Amino acid sequence: MSDKDQNTDHAAAMREKAGLARDHLTVGVADAVDSGMDAARSAKAVLDEKFDGLLDSGKDVIDKAEELIRTRPWVSFGAAFAAGYLLAKLTRSKD
Repeated sequence: MSDKDQNTDHAAAMREKAGLARDHLTVGVADAVDSGMDAARSAKAVLDEKFDGLLDSGKDVIDKAEELIRTRPWVSFGAAFAAGYLLAKLTRSKD
């Protein structure tokens, strides 16, 4: 076999190996992208569930506050006044 034939065979073998490497790399990247998308979907589902739970908790607190205000308006007014007074004292500058 001549040097030219050996070089041609070597080049063909290198092209084949490069093609296989490209195919493996393509499959690896596709798998990584799929795994990332699955992880993102899972995280979104967990966050949506927690967000819904927080919204429900917030609604419960508001409902309880409304009930307290309806049943004991003067106590609610006094508590709001005291909280406002304390907040004003804490945030007022001491110049």
